[in-house]
Amino acid sequence: MSDNNFAMQPLELFKVLSDPTRLKLFQILFNKESRCVCELVDLLDQPQPTVSRHLNHLKKLGILSCSREGTWMWYEVADDLPEWCQEILEITYNTLQSQPEAS
Repeated sequence: MSDNNFAMQPLELFKVLSDPTRLKLFQILFNKESRCVCELVDLLDQPQPTVSRHLNHLKKLGILSCSREGTWMWYEVADDLPEWCQEILEITYNTLQSQPEAS
């Protein structure tokens, strides 16, 4: 469950997903599998502090939830997203999956 303290607004959702790294994190995590930061660092080929900063943006908005296991943080898409947000995220994910990756 996410720990967002306010009702998510469309403007914040679009702002947070406008960053290419956060959009890629969303794509990786959307299938509801929990991933540790170390996996995400490898997948994105970016430094851990950078990935953690982007994950924190998504978590603060309520798109992601996280849990700690020992020293590892595990992230997944929050299960309590508003219905409108879930619909937008599903459409976004499906559209991104159908597009060829840019070189």
